[in-house]
Amino acid sequence: AMGCLAAGSAAGDEDESPGATAPDDLIAAGERATGAACASACHGWEVFMEFPRQTSLQWDFVITDMASRGADATEDQLELVRSFLKRVWGLVWINSASADELTAILGFSVDDAAAVIAWRAEHGRFIDLESLTAVPGIEAGAIDARAIMFD
Repeated sequence: AMGCLAAGSAAGDEDESPGATAPDDLIAAGERATGAACASACHGWEVFMEFPRQTSLQWDFVITDMASRGADATEDQLELVRSFLKRVWGLVWINSASADELTAILGFSVDDAAAVIAWRAEHGRFIDLESLTAVPGIEAGAIDARAIMFD
């Protein structure tokens, strides 16, 4: 079950607060924290990759469920797990996504997320990846297209 979590506290041995991580560091620290939080009694973190990508709200529910089941992790560690899972296995509806979702899931900078929202407000819906690259500063090669849904 995805929400099952009971684990050792190996992630607690390091300072891995989500606000202190650069994008590459988020991946490394998030993988360690997720592995430590998930591994000992229920499942490995890889189980998440067997399921479809989740939206930001869905990941919030999963992490809340994990905590309610007694996850052996601090609030900061759970927040790191949440940030990691959103970034590596998140899904965003590009035409309704908030700036926070664009930064958390697609890794956009705050400025790029604001530019996407401004472009969307002025020009309308994005229909495909190519239309998204019409936003100045957004490059197709830097986007995980599997994480985007065009609604």
